[in-house]
Amino acid sequence: MCLNNDLPSLRIFRCWRAALLTALGLGLGLSAAHAAGFREITTQGVRAGVWYPGDASITPQRLVPFETKMARNAPIREGQHPVVLFSHGNGGRYRNHYLTAQVLADTGFVVIAPQHEADYLVGGRRTAQALDHRYVELARALKAVREDPAFRDHLAPEPVHGVGYSLGGMTIMLASGAGFASERAERHCRENQRADIAFCDDDPGFFHRLIQSFRHDPDLRPTPDPFRHPPLVTGRAVVVAPVFQGVDPEKPLSMAHLTVIAIDGDRIAKPEFHAHPLFDAAKQQVPARSHTVPGHHHAFIAPFPKWLTDQEDIPVAKDPEGFDRPAFLRTVNRIILNALAGD
Repeated sequence: MCLNNDLPSLRIFRCWRAALLTALGLGLGLSAAHAAGFREITTQGVRAGVWYPGDASITPQRLVPFETKMARNAPIREGQHPVVLFSHGNGGRYRNHYLTAQVLADTGFVVIAPQHEADYLVGGRRTAQALDHRYVELARALKAVREDPAFRDHLAPEPVHGVGYSLGGMTIMLASGAGFASERAERHCRENQRADIAFCDDDPGFFHRLIQSFRHDPDLRPTPDPFRHPPLVTGRAVVVAPVFQGVDPEKPLSMAHLTVIAIDGDRIAKPEFHAHPLFDAAKQQVPARSHTVPGHHHAFIAPFPKWLTDQEDIPVAKDPEGFDRPAFLRTVNRIILNALAGD
């Protein structure tokens, strides 16, 4: 709703969000005059995608392997826009979530999504170091965008919001002040090895299933005591199909509100072991809300083009017969937008 007694910036934001939600609900797109801009950046060895509000006309673009419509390298829209840090899943790519990032940018957010390069270490003795590096990648990408002349005058200083998928959900929790306690995950797996086999099985297991051999080695710092970092996420956070076991939520959380989206049918990060206990733990500290959406773990990834799935066997691209992934994404994106807007 566009309220006349809102501050101008808030009123504009609410109007944009209402227009977008209407477009999503009707299955329509916004006009080309208000399209998501996109830019790729590299800083201190970290690659990131940045989606942001723009006014340039959209054009067909390849974001390998996806065929998208966006305004690459276009100027950012005037004004100051809230920032969202986006963390992808284990072994994934930030571009896998371009549809969600574009929706957020169309609504008025600047979405900063680094590529997490140390995921090949997750699942072994260096898991904490890999997760620590995920935090570092978020921090470096945020700093680079804040200092970039193209963006620095157009970013709201605070708060910083967060969205994370799967292992990215754990990453957003760590960036919000939670700790990592490997003994918690080990105890969970001793007690639930067979029931939570996708998480607990080390061969190949959840933490290794999607890792690709051509990932380059990042410059990992020694991390004898990881996660003693300043919090990055100080606003509203949303985690989708999150991984929880190993998170220590008893440390003070910096986020203002948490929304947990569980996927009914998720066999990888089973809600009863991950999303649900995360919500129960976090709500002891911060206002929290939970949603359960039918689907499967990989449904939050953008649909892959048919020409590619006809040529290659891509497990994360597969849906059960009759499952409508675009409809699932529209539903989840609406929840995310409402959560970040405070509705």
